[in-house]
Amino acid sequence: MQLLQLIRKTQATLKLVALSLLSFTTMAQDIGDIVEHTGNSLILRADGENLQGSLGEDIVFKDGIETAQGRMKIQFLDETKLSLTEHTEVVIDEYYYDPNPSKSKMSMKFVSGTARFATGKLGLVPKENIEITTPTATIAVRGTDFTTTVDELGRSLVILLPETECTVDGDCSPSGSITVTNEGGTVTLEEAYQATMVSSISTPPVQPVTLENLSISAIDNMFIVSPPEEVEQAVEEQTTTADATSILDFTDLDFDALAEDFLAEDDLEFTELDVDLLDIDFLQDLLVTIEDIDLLTAGIESASSLDVKIVGTTSPGFDKTTFYNTFIDKGNGEILFYRDANGIISIRIPITQNATIETNTDNAPSRIVVNDGQSILIIINQRG
Repeated sequence: MQLLQLIRKTQATLKLVALSLLSFTTMAQDIGDIVEHTGNSLILRADGENLQGSLGEDIVFKDGIETAQGRMKIQFLDETKLSLTEHTEVVIDEYYYDPNPSKSKMSMKFVSGTARFATGKLGLVPKENIEITTPTATIAVRGTDFTTTVDELGRSLVILLPETECTVDGDCSPSGSITVTNEGGTVTLEEAYQATMVSSISTPPVQPVTLENLSISAIDNMFIVSPPEEVEQAVEEQTTTADATSILDFTDLDFDALAEDFLAEDDLEFTELDVDLLDIDFLQDLLVTIEDIDLLTAGIESASSLDVKIVGTTSPGFDKTTFYNTFIDKGNGEILFYRDANGIISIRIPITQNATIETNTDNAPSRIVVNDGQSILIIINQRG
């Protein structure tokens, strides 16, 4: 038996060496095989060919694998194993072996469904050169065994699995550690059955929680419709904390937005919509109202002639794409950007300043550039 295992490992190593010597124009080289298969599945080749998945079918570079009413397990040349449940889609982005292990690489994309990834034991592709991506996060492999569930919104649930199945009294050790990263931050999973949820590409992964009374066999696509209770509670706590803090991340703007009433009459020059014609004593105030409107109109015309360039939103006035109202305060030499959609955003900057405002929202992301935009960068992440 030991001799047979040695022969198999030697064959796999030789195949990897042969793969590294081939030109990258030959994309159909076998990099793994389907070693377990039930039900229906599909293999999508980069050249447009579609194959029905079956036991023993080769997996090649750039393959997309989709399971329907079926499951499969793929074993790669370095003995890395990828297990897919029903209705799961994975794309093999890169698999390259070099005699110098530091140059060997593996990367794949988990698109949807539930997949389990266990690194190989041959050590031919170093763990630090293995990268898994989802629609909302990147997983750097430091452990050997974990699962990822991706729902229809791209939210990613990542669970670090134990080295072996836990004992009855719950004693088990993790299979190493993994880091989960996106634009919002990074968390590290380093305990058996520790999990995190990543809701969007810019929302930080929730702080790791340890799942109780869970077994490896119980991890499947049910987590798409019903995530573990501990994870749902962590997501709720993160949302509550985020709502209780400011949604603005200011840079080089030293003012308290909450302490200033930007809607006060003296602060706004572009206020025609604020005139309530039904609340006017026409016998006494008609001439005053006409006079005020003339002053507002004059203010807008002179504002447009100021030496300031604003790109990305209507100026001055309301932009129905960015949902920003732009006001130019000539007296104070400032520009006010005001937005009231899923929360209020108020930003006031000098007319002479060079600034960029990036607003990331669920339905109306925008980028506003004032002058050359090079001095100040304001990034606002606002989710409904």
